Amino acid sequence: MGMTAEAQEVKKAYMRQYRARNRDRINAKQREWRMQNPDRVKEYQRTYWERKAGAGNTRLPWSAYGITPERRRELEEIAREKRYADTVLAAALKADRKAAGHIVLSVTKGISYDYLEFRDRLGRCPLGRTDFYGARRLFFHYLDRALNGMQAEKSRG
Repeated sequence: MGMTAEAQEVKKAYMRQYRARNRDRINAKQREWRMQNPDRVKEYQRTYWERKAGAGNTRLPWSAYGITPERRRELEEIAREKRYADTVLAAALKADRKAAGHIVLSVTKGISYDYLEFRDRLGRCPLGRTDFYGARRLFFHYLDRALNGMQAEKSRG
């Protein structure tokens, strides 16, 4: 049987006070442990960053993807064209599998997250607002890369 909510809050408050009173001692112990276990620290950091890279950071700004406002408007127009429907769907699935339908609807119809949140046909959006718009930016990045790849193939062939 677990602790009650009240007991958990009391424990959290005590631990905050303990850490505040003993901050220097705790930090010294952590530094000492890190000095004695450099291999474990490196291994942890390696797995941490690999996991982060695998998950992808969906909250990056437009500038991180190299997409200017003009290019974003171009991509929105391209996404609305029926001939690129497969590419649009593939980019949405790559950005976020669970929210792909919401992303496609948002981009092609210009619908905001607030209206998509309680859409009857698709159900509730599985992402919160910040993550949804992050996945949407990632979608535009994947769409841009796919279109650039298609254009490069046409120029070669």
